[in-house]
Amino acid sequence: METFLTKTSQKKITMLHFLLERDQWCSIEELQNELGVSAKSVLNYLSEMEELFQQYHGKIVLKNEGNKRFFLEKHENFPIYTIYLHFYRSSYNYQLIDYMYKNPEKNLEAYAKEQFTSVSTVFRYAKLLVKYFARYQMLFHPYQLTIEAEESSIRSFYYYFYWNSARSGDWPFQTSQREIADYLNCFEAIYEVRLDPLQKRSFSYWLVITIERSRFFKVTINEDQKSVIREDPYFSFINQWLKASSLDFDISESYFLYQVIYSFGIIDGNQKYENSHGDVHRRRNSTMFRALMNLKITVEEEFGYLLDTEDPELVFNFIAFHERSALFFGNTDLFFNRSYVKEMREETPQVYQRIEQFKKRLISTADKQVSILLKNWEQLFLDYYYILDYYDLLLNAQKPVKILIQDDLHHTHRLWLMNKIHAYFGKSYLLAFYDYQTKIEEVDLVISNYYLDTKDKPLLLMKNIPTERNWRQLEALLYRITTERV
Repeated sequence: METFLTKTSQKKITMLHFLLERDQWCSIEELQNELGVSAKSVLNYLSEMEELFQQYHGKIVLKNEGNKRFFLEKHENFPIYTIYLHFYRSSYNYQLIDYMYKNPEKNLEAYAKEQFTSVSTVFRYAKLLVKYFARYQMLFHPYQLTIEAEESSIRSFYYYFYWNSARSGDWPFQTSQREIADYLNCFEAIYEVRLDPLQKRSFSYWLVITIERSRFFKVTINEDQKSVIREDPYFSFINQWLKASSLDFDISESYFLYQVIYSFGIIDGNQKYENSHGDVHRRRNSTMFRALMNLKITVEEEFGYLLDTEDPELVFNFIAFHERSALFFGNTDLFFNRSYVKEMREETPQVYQRIEQFKKRLISTADKQVSILLKNWEQLFLDYYYILDYYDLLLNAQKPVKILIQDDLHHTHRLWLMNKIHAYFGKSYLLAFYDYQTKIEEVDLVISNYYLDTKDKPLLLMKNIPTERNWRQLEALLYRITTERV
């Protein structure tokens, strides 16, 4: 946060977060204590918030009772990151990075001159970006305003930078959106596809960044990647499209754009292209395909489950996420730097430990090139988690929650209740049900329609026809039981 925000902006975001978390009326004294500022400053911050919220047409509203009490009301589906991004985009360092992209030939002194400010002031902020870029394995030179890294990684950075900050739909580039749209129409004609709105937006960003960066910098593609791309018969479509669009690119740019359309789902859903791409990776035994085979071996050894690597859709999708991770190192959430690894460690430690064990085995069986790929774990983590969770492997590796159904109704009702509980919670928790013969001390939870002494075991009193409150209580108990296990 400090990379992009002044201390004043940080206090405004802290205040916004405090009001959201409170979800009730809050006095000006409470806000003063939380922020450590005067009442006048608090009122100035709130006034700015009220003005900012007006553009969102009632989806987020600050209620004010005589400048004494305040309440923040937000529509359930309104994305609060939109407000946070307002402060990020107005910061020195956002504007500095934007300037670097749009003026790659200029340095910090030129920027300071255009901003009518001193070089020392701008340099003080620019130095904060050294550590910021380091987490993406990029070397930033503050005075020159240059990033030292592979060109493909730099382009990826700018893609995520603008993708994450332009979520309101505005066009942040110098090349006209209409011009890019014409290129995409030509692409659809050559490939005989129809891109959906998300694919168009993603491809538009990649294409404009490629056009604007290629005027100054050349991208390089390694031989392993080139050999795969050249062998795909549909690679010729890229060159046909670029020629028809009068885009005069070096051959390396054709390779790069091929990588983008497959790695970022631009061609997603078109089997002939996906199958061809996956088949070439298989024939060439590429690094990405070996990463998939390493995954297959590890899943079989760790969970006893055999991934169907004869399924072309699976092969394509698993190769694609490995290709994405090779383009950019680290967390792609450039502004909030959200760590899903850390979140899982804190919220579901048992699942986290299981994935960590899985990761160690992945690394132990990987060859040198695949090991290098796996170092980008912060990014790959989500993809591997989705795979394991999709096949229910994480649940199967856990101990089930043992539930004793102990009520005074007939057996048919108990069967119905077990089935109902499984239908509601079976996808989230591994459940095992027991009946009267089981001792209470052998289970984790007792559900009954009458009170009985369960000693230290949780008891859920549930009505014969369970209420919404009963289901919420059960959900809370299941969560507590699974997260308390070490």
